[in-house]
Amino acid sequence: MAKIIPLSLCLLASILWCAAPATAAMSTTQTATNLNASPPIVAQTPTPATNFKLTLEDLPSGFQELPPELTASLASQFQLFRQQFSQVNLNPDNLFAFVNPESFQVVMGFTSVLPNESDRTMFDVGLQQLQQPETQQLLVSELQQKLQGMRSLGSVKVLDYKPLPQLNNLADTSTGFTLGIEMRRQPMRFDMATFRRNDVVAFTTVMYLDQEEPLIGVGEVARKLDNRIFKSNRE
Repeated sequence: MAKIIPLSLCLLASILWCAAPATAAMSTTQTATNLNASPPIVAQTPTPATNFKLTLEDLPSGFQELPPELTASLASQFQLFRQQFSQVNLNPDNLFAFVNPESFQVVMGFTSVLPNESDRTMFDVGLQQLQQPETQQLLVSELQQKLQGMRSLGSVKVLDYKPLPQLNNLADTSTGFTLGIEMRRQPMRFDMATFRRNDVVAFTTVMYLDQEEPLIGVGEVARKLDNRIFKSNRE
């Protein structure tokens, strides 16, 4: 079972790689229309470069930081987000990742600053598109195709995809969804929440064994991170 964690991190990167182009590609064709149809966006004070991330103190007892080699590998994989979100200049930064070895639960996320107003608008359009059924179907289809080509993961298939509408009211804009994945006959659950607070965007994920209750939900993870960003903006 311990080998599931590094394989699951690789799978998690694949899920996010598919989510990125699925939203970015569709948002590009609609951004101009939204800019013309929507009221002018009020300018916001840029957020200073701050280390926006969660720490072990934010999580229940039993969590620990990932081994350095896994953290380094995960960080290098997420740099590919620069390519997937090149249209909005998204640059993954402030990566945090923790694991509870006993429950095999992983909590991770990262933040990025989007100082350009047009980039923030495009990002928001992408999140709105991710709430649409056609975009969700596209994401699942692309993910399934990608997983079939990743032999290192062994037998992997998508079990289900469900939006988490309770996560659509975080910060300035947000969305969330959950994915059921079977990897090497082990059902896993990936809950994800993405949001923007002013010029800071954040991706958060909680991964755990399917049919089990997570020690901390992705909603709580996202809200704690959003609260940290919000407090920094007030200082």
